[in-house]
Amino acid sequence: MTTVEKIEDLNQIGQEEFYNVVKMLYNSFLINRKYSSSSYVIKKEKLIDSFSLFLEQYLELQFVSSKQSKLDLINFIDKLNMQKELLEIASGEANMNDIKIAAQRLGKKSQSAFEMK
Repeated sequence: MTTVEKIEDLNQIGQEEFYNVVKMLYNSFLINRKYSSSSYVIKKEKLIDSFSLFLEQYLELQFVSSKQSKLDLINFIDKLNMQKELLEIASGEANMNDIKIAAQRLGKKSQSAFEMK
């Protein structure tokens, strides 16, 4: 066995490895209704953008031959885009929660300032 063959054998992607990565990706695209951090939402949006772009390029390179497969990919990209829009809404809700908390703090500070006078 040559060195190249050994390297090819060592670097072969197994079906189980691939499915584990697919499971991780699937879980990362799921939308949780409550997010504590806007930076987390931004990271998820970037991930969805990158994956959508990957699938669009995959379609452009015409690796998919059947019309049904192309339609399935296009529908999936649409769903990803909707997930991104839902994240943007969640991000806005998270920002509103931050604003409310800040307003409450300011309200307490202003009350204590008036109580001292």
